[in-house]
Amino acid sequence: MSVEDRNEKPKGVVYHHSAVYNLFILILTIFSLIIAAGIIIWPQNVIFWWVDFLICVVFTLDFMISFWRAPSRTNYFILKGGWLDLLGAIPSVPGLTWTALFRLARLNRAVRISKHLRGKDRVEFIYEARQAPAKMTLLTMIITAFVLVTAASLLILRLERGAAEASIKTGRDAFWWALVTITTVGYGDYVPVTFFGRVLAIVLMTFGIGIFAVLTSFVAARVVNLQRDPDKIIEIVQEENAAIRAELAELKELIQNQENTDGESV
Repeated sequence: MSVEDRNEKPKGVVYHHSAVYNLFILILTIFSLIIAAGIIIWPQNVIFWWVDFLICVVFTLDFMISFWRAPSRTNYFILKGGWLDLLGAIPSVPGLTWTALFRLARLNRAVRISKHLRGKDRVEFIYEARQAPAKMTLLTMIITAFVLVTAASLLILRLERGAAEASIKTGRDAFWWALVTITTVGYGDYVPVTFFGRVLAIVLMTFGIGIFAVLTSFVAARVVNLQRDPDKIIEIVQEENAAIRAELAELKELIQNQENTDGESV
């Protein structure tokens, strides 16, 4: 397909992400609803509030990407529920449990994704996932990290709270410990003293090392692909130039029509 043919495609109002990314957002949306339920049922447990905040950071980035790349930003924001995507990215406010219901606004995006994925052939989705294994693995690891940090925070709090000489006594301590451990930073300010707590720490550290390995391989794969396929860069530049020329031609036509209209009125 030539550059000209691609530019003749009808304009939509939403930028369509890859099926792999859409599946990632769909799963994260479902998980965010579970966290929202945890906030409503156990509002005193700050672990749910902090996990909700991290999820909302991802949702905010997702909204910014969709808004920036939308062919028509106004139509995306108003007609296709972009404002609901933004509303669903607002973190829950401690002390105001009902703000967790903001996450219900993300159902609009979930419905759009579900329709889009149903429209894709399963074979096509599998092919797309195989074409980008590093991306598929990275997004899977991110989802797993959210689940593991949440579960580890809740579990370590239960294991350590009643132990003698325990340093992890509150939900805030537990969440900080889980986040620091999975990133393999290991400040040492909070250390599990129970046997099962230390086993959990080993699991988190091992998974954290895996995350950085996957991230490194993902970046390396992208760099290698760009180096191996310079024609792709040229093609992208040509597409951008063609789009700019089309917009300039349209602007020129509008100016000429305006001049003709002014001439006839005189």
